[in-house]
Amino acid sequence: MTTKNTLLVVADLACFKAYKIDGSETHSSPRLQLIEEYVNPDAHGKLVDKVSDLSGRFRRDARSGAMSDGERHNIQLESRKRFVRMLAQRLNRLAKENGFDRCFLAASKEINHQLIEELDPQVRAKLAKTVAADLTKVEKTELLSHF
Repeated sequence: MTTKNTLLVVADLACFKAYKIDGSETHSSPRLQLIEEYVNPDAHGKLVDKVSDLSGRFRRDARSGAMSDGERHNIQLESRKRFVRMLAQRLNRLAKENGFDRCFLAASKEINHQLIEELDPQVRAKLAKTVAADLTKVEKTELLSHF
């Protein structure tokens, strides 16, 4: 496997890590150099902490005193879509600015397909291998074995 000018990205809804694969002849095996890492600060919070406005609540039934939650929103779905879009933008930028010839991508099953769909066609064409698995917590030394 030639590793010249290759980008390796691992991502899930909470984390994004991008590595450059250094396959120079000075090393006996390819090495990974972390070039970007991003942790989503909203990934682990509770929805009630993000949406705390209680002023829109009104009584459902005057006798029981139960309060209505108002309209149902797809806030979790929307935040997920927004974060997947942001991940794709980061990957697009890295692949274009650094002139990588190919890219390896590992994204959790829940976002893998969406992430690939959001990529620019030029970047999508550079995808040499994709893995639908969350490898964000895998040791750097073991990542290449998954590709």
